[in-house]
Amino acid sequence: MIDLGLARIGRLLQHTPQTWKAIHVAGTNGKGSICAYLSAMLSASGVSCAKFTSPHLIDRWDCITVNEKPVSETIFRQVEGLVKQRDQDEKIGATEFELLAATAFEIFHRLKVEYGVIEVGLGGKLDATNIMKHKSVTVIAKIGLDHQSFLGNTVEEIALQKAGIIRSGVPCVVDDSNESSVLKVIQDHAKEVGDVELHYPSSDSALVQVLTQEGYEPHQVQNLACALLAFRLACPDVDHSMSRLLPIVKQLQWPGRLQRIDLFPIIGRHQEALLDGAHNSQSAEVLAEYVNKHYRSRSRSITWVLAASKGKDVDSIMSHIIQPSDQVTAVQFGPVDGMPWVKAEDPSSLINQAIRYGVDTQNTHDSGDDVRAALEWASKAAGNKPIVIAGSLSILFLNLTFTVTITMSSPPPNHLIIVCGHAIWLGGPENGWDESEWLIEPYKKGETPTFIAHIKAGLEELAKDDRAVLMFSGGPTRPETRLSEAQSYYNLALANTFFDLSPSSSFSSGPSTAAAPFSNRIFLEERALDSYYNILFSLIHYWRVVHPQHPQHAWPERITIVSHAFKRNRLVDGHCAAIFGLSSSSVELEERVRFVGINPPGVGGDGNVVERDNKESNEKKEAMQGVQLALGQWAEDPHGVGEELAGKRRARNCWGVDQRLFFSEEERKHSGVETRILEDGSEVLVDGEKPRPWAR
Repeated sequence: MIDLGLARIGRLLQHTPQTWKAIHVAGTNGKGSICAYLSAMLSASGVSCAKFTSPHLIDRWDCITVNEKPVSETIFRQVEGLVKQRDQDEKIGATEFELLAATAFEIFHRLKVEYGVIEVGLGGKLDATNIMKHKSVTVIAKIGLDHQSFLGNTVEEIALQKAGIIRSGVPCVVDDSNESSVLKVIQDHAKEVGDVELHYPSSDSALVQVLTQEGYEPHQVQNLACALLAFRLACPDVDHSMSRLLPIVKQLQWPGRLQRIDLFPIIGRHQEALLDGAHNSQSAEVLAEYVNKHYRSRSRSITWVLAASKGKDVDSIMSHIIQPSDQVTAVQFGPVDGMPWVKAEDPSSLINQAIRYGVDTQNTHDSGDDVRAALEWASKAAGNKPIVIAGSLSILFLNLTFTVTITMSSPPPNHLIIVCGHAIWLGGPENGWDESEWLIEPYKKGETPTFIAHIKAGLEELAKDDRAVLMFSGGPTRPETRLSEAQSYYNLALANTFFDLSPSSSFSSGPSTAAAPFSNRIFLEERALDSYYNILFSLIHYWRVVHPQHPQHAWPERITIVSHAFKRNRLVDGHCAAIFGLSSSSVELEERVRFVGINPPGVGGDGNVVERDNKESNEKKEAMQGVQLALGQWAEDPHGVGEELAGKRRARNCWGVDQRLFFSEEERKHSGVETRILEDGSEVLVDGEKPRPWAR
């Protein structure tokens, strides 16, 4: 059901404070891409950030990300249940989208993010997301005709609805490639609101030139320019240089937008297709320009796989993309989870429209509701010529691709690589190679190149094994920033393009293909506050992300740990032995746990400091003495439950990070792990006769 208005969402959120600053993005086309760019820039700059976009691609919860990672199903369902109960108790009668938006905002508050990047669901003025109070920047992307039954019959009427997100005192970024009549509507509304400064990105010709040289299409340049300008306005004190941000943006792939995919997971043979969710006249025109430029230059004929939602202007879409020499198959998608109002257009109607634009009847195919059959027909019909999948089918296709890839791709993960965090990179123009960009303790002076070496070593291990999953581990341990050690390590790898390595295949917690980049096998464990929990939390998180797809591979068969060489005894013989319930000298421990040790300069393999009579050397000697003392403490208290070790964890927990292993009793029971909760709220393993599930 679509029922625009702010009264119901207001009641749903009356008990949920907005503790984060919002960047609100409206528009007909490009708003999802702008949100993706913004989220990537914020996260890579060390700013805690969450994103809410719609519709979802696979599961309802994948429309909510925190620091570039989808929120866990457990957290989502827990909060969604609370929101739905609130709706029922107070007899609000909220729509599906309002419930989803309220769930997102509640999650943002609970996870204490600094910024929320929010995509408008429909329109702007009366959209549920417009309930937000603390907007930092608003963005209005390209506007065209869509959803006329709700927003108006002219582009000017629609523009007025989109402009409804503008707030007094809040800067607004406007895509000035919009029609002049649209720009006037926005300008007039801004004057009516009062105290609104409008910003237009394309005046930065140097930026446009750089992006064009990098191969970005005109509409991508506009979207990225809007995102960069909004980022600068929201975070004026952060480094905005393109030299730093461009590598981050280049790593980003927005699913279903000019996305090249391999059809192998579905049809059983390798064949490339272009996937784009063009669902209205304007986006179809952009797609047609891209296809004509990159595909029709080498092949007059394009084979299309099409689907559309009822109510779309199919005639206008077809007028842009279809040519008489083309081949077309149409397919009907099924119910969309959480969006019961979305209905599929009859495939025969799409075929008739294609014939109207000159396609030979013999070159068409009605695939009914069988997506696999549609792709198989398209593959055979195309031969070596291009295949383009377009329209509302993109969502359905991603569902199918994901499901089939999980069951048909290379063997599932069995290897967990853990890179232990030791410091926090705050971001900066030197991409971590300048120590002033790091938050470190005095005794770690000169060690930041070692932390970078740890990151690279973990990625090199990942590149060697296509059944491995890499976990950057480490929570937010400094009061100066909420940024976690894990996220900062990931940001540094991204900024330095360390992800350019590409193994033969990949595992992903989200939409992927056989040709997906191996960065999809990288996860963040952001709660560990010491080395013991680097391992234990990473094990639990591995279970959380792998288990839904591969229940029989819920726990890793082997572990590789990357850290300082002098910490091997503590991490392997101490922590791993305690966590696995094994003897430190057991053969099984040696077979299952591998250690990659890289020491800081001036520290030998045994942990002894090279003799130098200076302050830095003395500080390192004191630190190494502390390491030896801690080794003895862990030997006496293997799970770190005593006051000495648990007290150190509490002292590091400046941001109140949840130290439970599981997010609910249901999840705990499902894991099969026996634990107990301590008085301080942390959760620890219970030693007993029963072997732990990962030790079997």
